Order: sequence, then C-alpha cells, then structure tokens
Amino acid sequence: MHVEIPYTPRELQAKLHDDLDKYRFAVLACHRRFGKTVCMLNHLIRAALQNTLVNPRYAYIAPTYKQAKSIAWDYMKMFAGAIPTTRFNETELRCDLPNGARITLLSSEQPDSLRGLALDGVVIDEVAQIEPKLWNEIIRPALSDRKGFAYMKIH
Repeated sequence: MHVEIPYTPRELQAKLHDDLDKYRFAVLACHRRFGKTVCMLNHLIRAALQNTLVNPRYAYIAPTYKQAKSIAWDYMKMFAGAIPTTRFNETELRCDLPNGARITLLSSEQPDSLRGLALDGVVIDEVAQIEPKLWNEIIRPALSDRKGFAYMKIH
C-alpha cells in the first residue's frame, strides 16, 4: 500500500531522516524553527507504518501533557489523518494506524505512570527538562525487547 502524507521535508530535515535511519539512539541539537517536532512526528509515522512486527508501539514524550497536546497533537492529526482508516483517540492523545501500529503522545510529569510500556521507538522532546529516571529506569528498558530507537530533542 502506498501512502502519501502532507509532509515535504526541508533539505536538512530530509538529511536528518536519512541519518537517523543509521542510528538507534541520537540527540538532536537543531536551531529554533528547524521544524524538529514536525520532522520527528513524521519520522515516527513512517517507522510505525513500515514496522512489520505485531502491534508496533511508538511514543512522543513531552515534558508536560499540555506541551504534548499543544505542540504535537494537531500535527499528528494533520499528517497521520491523511492515512486511510487511521483513528485518533483525543482523550489518550493516541493515533491508531491501519497496520495496528500506535503512536501515543505522552508527558514525563509522572514518570512512574509510563512503567510497563513496550516501545519500538520514542522521541523525547526537551530532554533537558526531563528527569534522568525517565530514561534510565523506564524508557530504555521499554525499548529493549524489540531494540527500539530513541531520539532526544534539545533546544
């Protein structure tokens, strides 16, 4: 199935997509207005659609719920909404893709509430504002079973 979403990466975003495919973990230090959120949400959507494992799970984690909703949710609906039969759960800030993959927008406000997740990939926004416990004790173990990726945005 061929899917087109309304996203055309800028030159540096396209390079970033290509470069990230080579790495499991990365820290992104890009200038303001680079379009990191748009770029990374589309990277998650592509990864989720291309994943052939059963029930792929991805997350975008912001420092607060309010940030996840105000910064990323409308973009998620805009880009993934172009994919036929995609469903959105407004209450859970969750996008269910037609192949069974799921992308959820989460916050790091209560790190222990994220325990038990199994993830194929994650983007952590404003990683400097997130307590280290989230990565060390919760997210890294959540990625271990399926060798998922993690990209951390700064600035």
